[in-house]
This record gives sequence, structure tokens and C-alpha cells, in this order.
Amino acid sequence: MEKSLSRSFIFSLLIFLVLNFLLIIVTYAIGNILNFLIDDITSHPTFSIYLFVYPSRYFPWDLISSGIAASLAFKIFYFGGFISFIIAAIVAGLMGGSIGKSFGGWILTSMCSMILWIVLISVDSFNLNYISFTATLIDGIVIVLITGTVTTLIFGALVIIIALIKGRE
Repeated sequence: MEKSLSRSFIFSLLIFLVLNFLLIIVTYAIGNILNFLIDDITSHPTFSIYLFVYPSRYFPWDLISSGIAASLAFKIFYFGGFISFIIAAIVAGLMGGSIGKSFGGWILTSMCSMILWIVLISVDSFNLNYISFTATLIDGIVIVLITGTVTTLIFGALVIIIALIKGRE
């Protein structure tokens, strides 16, 4: 299979989005609160986008520390969000073919995730509460951009390491 920037981007984005969606469904099913998820989606249809990009709102260390203190269902939510970043970064590193293409694909994946969050909070203020109950739209956008940039750089290092290891084979 030919490696490229577009493959790195598309595969890492799909893996990231699908894993997050599946993990949140499992979390709500194990927590026996699937009815709350359905209620949120029916009352706020934009909440369905949240299901795909929820970890992008957190710093990686927030996901880990929140997962340690959470119940079993929400351990899956937090640790799963952290693991979805790792898996998407590994896929980006493997599919790019070179360090530049792999890292570029990862940056595009992270940017899409940040853009989805910004659209999400801009369209429906209900989703802004997942960032902060007291945040304004501008505050929410700044928080998303800061957490997204930090996460991009942290997991971008993983992408570079994976691409470097793959390139030496």
C-alpha cells in the first residue's frame, strides 16, 4: 500500500472518530445510562458530534487523572479517550511513509477535531457546558485551541517516533 499524507490523515481521523464513538456507547451502556445519551441526542442533535470528538476537549493528563478517580464505566470513557489518541497517532505514523507526511496527517486530524469542537460549541451552547459551565463562546474556543494544540504536539511526538521506527525497517 502506498503511503501518503492523505492516507495518514484519513485513516487516523477515521480511527479516532470511530473509537471515540464506540467507547462512549460502551461507557453509557456499562453505566446503564444509555437512556440519558438518547435523551441528549434527541433534545440536542449536535450532541452526536460530541460523541466523536469528546477527548479533544481534555489535556492528556486530565484524561488519565479523571480516569483514575472515576467509576468503571467512566474509566472506559477517560482511559478510552486517551487510548484513542494513542491508536490514531500510531496509525498516522504508520500510514504516512515519512516523518513529514505522518506528522502532517496527524496535524490535519487534530485540526479537524478542533474545528468540529468549535462548530459544536458555536451552533449549540448546550455543548459549551462540556467545556465549562461559566465559559463564554470565546473562552470555549480558546480552551479548545489550547488543549488541541498541546494534544497535537504531545501525540505528534509519538507519530514522529513511530514514523522514524517504521522508516528504519
